[in-house]
Amino acid sequence: MFGVASALGVASYMSSGRAAVGGASTRARAPAMKWDVDIAPWELDYGLQRSPVRLPDGVEIGDPPQPFEVTDEQRRALYEDGAIVIPGVLNKEWIEYLRDATDWQVEHPHFWSIAGVASGLYDYIQRSVWASNGAFADFMYYSPVASALAGSVGAKELRLATDLLMVNPNKGFKWHQDNQNGPIDSFGEPGANEWTSLRWWVTMDDCPPDHGAPVYLRKSHLNMGVSTEAVFVDLEKDGLLAYPELLEFRPKAGDLIVWHARAIHKIDGPRSQDWESSRRRVLGGTVAIDDAKYLAGGRLLFADMGSHGMQDGDSLSHPLFPKLWPCSDPNERAEASAGRCTRTWEGVSRVWGGAFKSMAEMASFANVVNIGARKEGGGKERRELPSSLKLPSPPFPHDLPEIPLPFASKVREEDASKK
Repeated sequence: MFGVASALGVASYMSSGRAAVGGASTRARAPAMKWDVDIAPWELDYGLQRSPVRLPDGVEIGDPPQPFEVTDEQRRALYEDGAIVIPGVLNKEWIEYLRDATDWQVEHPHFWSIAGVASGLYDYIQRSVWASNGAFADFMYYSPVASALAGSVGAKELRLATDLLMVNPNKGFKWHQDNQNGPIDSFGEPGANEWTSLRWWVTMDDCPPDHGAPVYLRKSHLNMGVSTEAVFVDLEKDGLLAYPELLEFRPKAGDLIVWHARAIHKIDGPRSQDWESSRRRVLGGTVAIDDAKYLAGGRLLFADMGSHGMQDGDSLSHPLFPKLWPCSDPNERAEASAGRCTRTWEGVSRVWGGAFKSMAEMASFANVVNIGARKEGGGKERRELPSSLKLPSPPFPHDLPEIPLPFASKVREEDASKK
């Protein structure tokens, strides 16, 4: 299901400008949880966005990431345990910046969020938000996050391999490892080239007392029993009972969690599957460490749907995977600002075959998206489905300006049979 919607998540390029940088800050209205998000594909934004937020005082375009010191004890804990929480990486200004950018994004959902919102797993979730919203790109370039990540492993260079904006995990996730880390070798070799990447997320809210806390199996990043292709794991069958000690983190707003991609972890959502008035807003992702190579290996990678021309074994040096440390690259920033780091037809074609295996799959996708207009009083008023999705001008830089919606006729037939 996620593959279908991700393959649909293609964006045209449009110049977003940078008028909000250094201008007056506009605070986004905090969205009500749960809110009604209209994720009809023809209603959403496809091009570049920019949350109208202002960078914290003293931050200038082109600066290196703001500094943050990681202690020897924290580095040692990361190497030994596989996961750590670093308190206070973001100050109040950066927390406010990221909260406002996130709340605005939720109120103005991008097409790339359609799969996660439709699934109900999160109130809002979007991959590659840095590439579609300039406010998140600036956060990655200039906040202390890159400094903290680099300091955790003594990195000479960091590149962003993937990112993910996550708001309120309603159902939680059982024990798993992360394998959507972008086109890199994110796992390394235990005991040898062990630290080729870092998983991370920074939270904008205090963790609730009874749910929402990430729990890790201490030292499970050293396991050799779980395939790098696996996501969900069986603790007994995969030999993970050898790691009985739990690391439970209850981070506060501004804290950063860092872990190895092999580290087995889980998160429990609220029992009601509804966060009601509380929030857990998180920005996370994966950074590649030092001299990373492009290694897609034919995998279905949702962070690798742009046009870049790289082949397996090439240096991961491209604006689609921007350098964050020791400083962002001005040419890469310009490419992102011009909208040339979006998903393209050429990029989507790498996953197209696996995403569109059957018309039935497309029909099921149509059944879960909110395609009706809301009536006064809470009912839905059915609208005529279009047969294709017309993209805005200017069209895609590489190919077709229109996406066919082959499931539309099937949905119409089902509606007619119900009348």
